[in-house]
Amino acid sequence: MLIAVRLGLVFGMLILSAPRATAQLTFNITNQGGASAQMVTGFTQAAALWSAVLNDPITINIKIHAAALPAGQIAGTNPFFDPYSYTATRNALLNDRTSAGDFSSANALQAGSSISMLINRTANNPNGIVSATPYFDTGLGGAGQAGIENNNTIRMTTANSKALGLLPGNFSGSDGTITFTTVQSYDYDRSNGINASQIDFVGVAAHEIGHLLGFLSGVEVLDGNGASPGLNDNQLKFVTPLDLFRFSTRSIGTGGGVGVIDFTADNTTKYFSVDGGVTPYITLSNGSDFGDGFEAHHWKNNQGNGIMDPTAASGELLAILATDVAAFDVIGYNMVPTPEPPCCLALAFAGLAAAALWRGRARLLSAAN
Repeated sequence: MLIAVRLGLVFGMLILSAPRATAQLTFNITNQGGASAQMVTGFTQAAALWSAVLNDPITINIKIHAAALPAGQIAGTNPFFDPYSYTATRNALLNDRTSAGDFSSANALQAGSSISMLINRTANNPNGIVSATPYFDTGLGGAGQAGIENNNTIRMTTANSKALGLLPGNFSGSDGTITFTTVQSYDYDRSNGINASQIDFVGVAAHEIGHLLGFLSGVEVLDGNGASPGLNDNQLKFVTPLDLFRFSTRSIGTGGGVGVIDFTADNTTKYFSVDGGVTPYITLSNGSDFGDGFEAHHWKNNQGNGIMDPTAASGELLAILATDVAAFDVIGYNMVPTPEPPCCLALAFAGLAAAALWRGRARLLSAAN
């Protein structure tokens, strides 16, 4: 039986046909305590997987740690964040455009100094205190809008801000800590596949690095705001760069519009899109409490979407896919140039069904963290 364990964020993989160009993204790794020599070596290999696909002249400073984590959780990431105005973030994304995905996604961002969103579970929800019923928060005042702070603030990891040039690329402060459980049996050698009774350590490490780099969603904070008295909308200043590309058919539909994000915590399908939500590309997790049981900062579980899937099965070789790279591309990272001829962005997602079959695995979810 394949046993799946949850990849946590206290809140990584291998790209097919990875290019051999020299990457500029570098990692400075420090053993904070408890991590074995095998863990340090495996983590270094995981970092190299990201350096093979992301090409930014920055240094990411990561501390790693090992300790006994709650049952079912094999790793967790604590990144450092900084707040930026939406204006500064949007300008940085516009200035960072190098790929088709960059141009499409940045050009579809909402104009002006704030963003409109579909939201729920706020203390001042006009449908009732922390009601699950969604409403549009435009930041322009009205029912359920105590202030504009959550509409004009973006919460960003320091690693992501380096990629966007909002923080010096050689900033020496720590970008976060990643902790691995000491009660899990890992396979550290990917050269001969992954042992059927063990978890791919390098893949898990690459997943957690992905969170630290910025694959995060503030919806998970909103998801924890479901009990009275809760917080008002303007206190929930947790929209991340990735959330700027989080949509649903209802957020871009009646009352919303192209570019209006879905920041709700519920089971309505949310998806990653690079054209303001018009075209759904990859389905996202909904939230651990009021969503589908998985943290919102992941792809939808077990659909073969990539390294940012929320669980990992024993015996599974985890892999960074083009879908993962596309997400990092639009939040501010630059892709390593590939030798293949350029093609339209849609083709980057054309192989999803085949990829899902290729990665096919039966997985049994373990206890939630």
